[in-house]
Amino acid sequence: MSRIVLRCVLAFLCFGFSTACSTFDRHWQEAGQPKGRATRWDGQWKSGKKLYANGAYHHGRLRCVLVPQPNQGLKAYFHANWLIFSGNYDMTLQPVLAGPRRGNVRHYQGTHDLPAAFGGTYHYQAMIAGDHLTATYTCSIDQGIFDLRRVLLPKENADLHAQH
Repeated sequence: MSRIVLRCVLAFLCFGFSTACSTFDRHWQEAGQPKGRATRWDGQWKSGKKLYANGAYHHGRLRCVLVPQPNQGLKAYFHANWLIFSGNYDMTLQPVLAGPRRGNVRHYQGTHDLPAAFGGTYHYQAMIAGDHLTATYTCSIDQGIFDLRRVLLPKENADLHAQH
């Protein structure tokens, strides 16, 4: 097994053991309640460096719960899947106040620390435009993107259909 694949497997195992799945599931369920301020997001992550044997980039499902913070930041709880592995991690996304602002587009940045063998500090640049969240990440062994869409609550879906 190559060192890169082994590192990726170990990193995802580390994610999985660092935070219990039930914690993410609890945040996900709470964000699905109509009275909460948290929002749910679902989509994909994709490496821009790591390749499978077939030439495709490493990728997987990614879910996120965003909770607004008093300082305009967002507490982000992530659940990532890769092959048969999954894991959780969280971070605070800070607003980039000098970033470009057009309409409902907001820019954020954040970091997440892992041991050096797993890439060290991951740096994130995120943009939320309405119900679409995109982000880039970089670390010493990888770089890639997140592409997530907001998961609407049933009432929000009904309201959208009523507007047509």
